[in-house]
Amino acid sequence: MQHKANVIGQNVAKFRYQRNWTQEELVAKLQLLGCYMTRDILANIETQRRIVTDIHVRFFAEAFGVSITELYPVKRRDDTRTMWLADQRQPRGNQA
Repeated sequence: MQHKANVIGQNVAKFRYQRNWTQEELVAKLQLLGCYMTRDILANIETQRRIVTDIHVRFFAEAFGVSITELYPVKRRDDTRTMWLADQRQPRGNQA
């Protein structure tokens, strides 16, 4: 079962594969940064069977050396069900 509270799992796996890191290596890097993580937790995050907290997002970005936004998937134009915060913001002068 995939959690709607985990949209970064696939990108976590992608960044890990790009760096040729095993799950154990990524877990060790996260633990050195002060993040509680096990290989089982990481496996469930990558397969979207576990939710990802905001603190995990920060630690993943730091471990990979990427910005937080790079962990999130690019919005697909054909997916009208996806609603992003940026889509909801209105300029201050144009509020109805």
